[in-house]
Amino acid sequence: MGKRAGVLARTLEHFYTMKFGGTADTLSAVGIGLGLLGSTPALAPQLAAFPVVLIPMTAAGVGAAWMTWRAIEPWRKAHALASSLEIRSDEPPMVVKPGANIEGLLLGYCCDTGKPVIIDYKTLMRHMFILGQSGVGKTVAASNVMFQQIQSGGGVLFIDGKIDAKNIEQMYHYCCFAGRQQDFLVINPDDPANSNTYNPVLFGDPDEKADGVLQLIPSTESNAGADHYKQEAKQALTTLIRALQTARLAYNMIDLTVLLTNSNALLELERKLQTTAPGGDEAKDYALFLDKFRVPPNAQNPLGGIDMKRLKDVFGGIGGRLYSFGTGQFGKIMNTYDPDVRLYEAIRSNKIVYVALPVMGKDTTARNFGRLVIADLRTSISWLQKLPEAERPWPPFMVFCDEAGSYVNESWSRIPEQSRSAHVVFMPAVQTCANFQAISNELYEMVIGNAWTKIYFKVGTQGTAEEAAELIGKRLGVLRSLAGTHSESASSSFLRHAPESNVGAGQSVNSGEREQEMFIVSPDDLKNLTMGEAVITIGGSLIYNVRLAMTEFDVETKARFGPFRVSRFRSGGLTINGVRWQPAGFFEDLDRYLAVGEGGRPPKKIARSAKPEGDKTRDAEEDDHGQREAEREKALAEDLDEA
Repeated sequence: MGKRAGVLARTLEHFYTMKFGGTADTLSAVGIGLGLLGSTPALAPQLAAFPVVLIPMTAAGVGAAWMTWRAIEPWRKAHALASSLEIRSDEPPMVVKPGANIEGLLLGYCCDTGKPVIIDYKTLMRHMFILGQSGVGKTVAASNVMFQQIQSGGGVLFIDGKIDAKNIEQMYHYCCFAGRQQDFLVINPDDPANSNTYNPVLFGDPDEKADGVLQLIPSTESNAGADHYKQEAKQALTTLIRALQTARLAYNMIDLTVLLTNSNALLELERKLQTTAPGGDEAKDYALFLDKFRVPPNAQNPLGGIDMKRLKDVFGGIGGRLYSFGTGQFGKIMNTYDPDVRLYEAIRSNKIVYVALPVMGKDTTARNFGRLVIADLRTSISWLQKLPEAERPWPPFMVFCDEAGSYVNESWSRIPEQSRSAHVVFMPAVQTCANFQAISNELYEMVIGNAWTKIYFKVGTQGTAEEAAELIGKRLGVLRSLAGTHSESASSSFLRHAPESNVGAGQSVNSGEREQEMFIVSPDDLKNLTMGEAVITIGGSLIYNVRLAMTEFDVETKARFGPFRVSRFRSGGLTINGVRWQPAGFFEDLDRYLAVGEGGRPPKKIARSAKPEGDKTRDAEEDDHGQREAEREKALAEDLDEA
């Protein structure tokens, strides 16, 4: 009874508040009036002739039809799906005939009409921006899009700002459903046993890799002193990486850390470089770099050497940042010379790469790791741009950055500006606009301004709601005003003999209407959206109020796919351009470098087992290896502490 009473109350309220006016309503009223006049006894005989009798009947019928159309407006505009808004969605940008091949992806269904909103690949390559507070459907919407991408044979890079085992399993099941489980690669520093290996500094031009590593350092543009040391670190990293590549030595993060903190390792690299490329430009550049830190022979050090105090003063900061990636859980997946994941090759091969960032447990290191992945992505995009268009990925490769505020930095600015030409779709998702504005307003403008498609979910702050409402836009609307006044007065004269007095009362009601720009979707409307409901704008001119599809497998299907299993690859050694590279091994040989002693410091010895290798079991070998690695890490940490 309560529901029926509510419907009746809304119906009566609609009829009570209906307003009539304008040309169409006036003509309708005139038509109904002509019909009534034509049926009166005075005029009916004169209008009985066949052609004339149709005039009042037709006018009355058209007028009554229009008024009926006006009266049933609430029922005409009833939404096919539950909606918190009273907006009408535009016609879908892409209409697909039944059975036709879809060259695009489904985003959701219009609440008012139920029509699907499908965006073609060329529009998607103009990038997408997703905004909404936690738990309202951002990841669900992106997962549905990525599932379609996997089914179509496309590639995905999913950078997850929060580790969720459900996301990993869901992506794995998507791949199983499409028969692509071997294409699924996982980089998970929180669980190295179920992760593929990854080395973001191994492949690429020395300048590119040095710039990528420097993403770990905050911007120094406003600090001349800090910028000096950053440029020194850039020169050192570029020189070291160029020397390693010239000597055909495969390296990783911990090798770079050792080189930046150990003089004997630097001199060893110089000897290897002179052996591989004697007299070359790389050897000369490396010698010039070392000359800035060399010390002449003296009584305490007759052979001369490297001023390690000065070296550590200059490069201790960047060495410390690299150290965190070469040890512990991160080191288990990044200390590799032949990684499973090579991002550029993964993009070209349409692989599905999931990157987990343990931001809650390892905040600083996880944020920096995300920035390294983004730097590797930038390098890959630059290489894709050099390919003929026919060799660039199609369907376009998709990059979804969930909880992007956890690892965003200045290097993001160029990705949305240039990745379209590389056939890469960039899709960041954040909870507030402040996630980008906290870095810089310029970055916010570049990322938001280059997103052709924007999806707005329920937002939780007034500032973000107002910013989103401004981005959605305004339109001309009618602002109605109603004002009423009431006054009473009474007066009497004390000089008059008669008791008469003056009494007055007045009352007025004024109404007005004026046109002004109004929000298409107000900030309060955005804060009141329900879970799974969103507003989509495309190109700034098309707007849709949609409900999102949620794709889940039933229990039987999940059981058939089974739990996630990482795809392992057998390493055959690193070969680049047909040339076999040898592992640099500076960390493995750290005990040898430290045993020489530096600057009069007593030599550090790392114990080795005297038992022959052939007499050890596999478990014992692993235990010895783990113990030696822990001792090396401790020795290297002491060097960094001194810096």
